[in-house]
Amino acid sequence: MTAEQQARAAQAERDAEQVRELRERLAAAQTAAGLVLPDLADLSGDLGIGVRGVRLPGTDIVVARQPDGTVVLHHEDQQIRLGDGGHAAAHGRALAAGLLAVSAR
Repeated sequence: MTAEQQARAAQAERDAEQVRELRERLAAAQTAAGLVLPDLADLSGDLGIGVRGVRLPGTDIVVARQPDGTVVLHHEDQQIRLGDGGHAAAHGRALAAGLLAVSAR
């Protein structure tokens, strides 16, 4: 193995360790905040083929990701799209932050 290959391998290992550490810190922060991210369920039977998302407990609200990446809120047969697929992730994070902000106070 050349010195360059060794350097790349060492950097890859450092990067992997940093990712592990960040994941552990995220999990610890989520636990400390009482926030547990649920696994996405297959909602194809209810909302269309390839749709995955989360039903909010105790409500009839569903947050789903369409196959094209668009995030959509579903409530009482209404759909609220959070931008197109290219922007929905940022809009979804903004919505999540807003919900956390008003829920925490």
